Amino acid sequence: MRALAIAASLLIALPAAAQDTMTFTTADAELMTACIADLSDPKLAAENPQQVRSQTDCAGAASNTCMDTEEGGYTTVGMVECTARETDWWDSQLNANYTSLRENLDADLFTTLQQAQRSWLTYREHTCGFEYDKWGNGSMRSIAHASCMLHETASRAETLWRYLHPEG
Repeated sequence: MRALAIAASLLIALPAAAQDTMTFTTADAELMTACIADLSDPKLAAENPQQVRSQTDCAGAASNTCMDTEEGGYTTVGMVECTARETDWWDSQLNANYTSLRENLDADLFTTLQQAQRSWLTYREHTCGFEYDKWGNGSMRSIAHASCMLHETASRAETLWRYLHPEG
């Protein structure tokens, strides 16, 4: 009986661990790029001038589409995999922004950013770890963890983008 409980807990935890290996697809990237491009559409801005628009408004666009269209997209494993794919896309944006900042900031300022980034990574791991633990042994914990990783990564990617584009 104990072996069955251990095996079940490993299967529930598997989606969270699998998140590190998910890779976004070309379709995910196209969808995310189009969503972010739409944010700067002057026509949309004219229609809603009071609405503050940010890149994180697009968080969930690719993962929700994945869940809607992929077989098994609304299973626990499917939701975690779809969310992990989009998180991977946001992580690629974060890394591209970080690389650009390394190339454009003076050495002392970049060192400060590097320390902040290390702190942010620890913050994200603890915050999303809390989301995972909060749900106990339920399957919802993997979904909560994946969602947290997506939103925290998207937010940090946008923060780094804004450092590069303070006028944007």
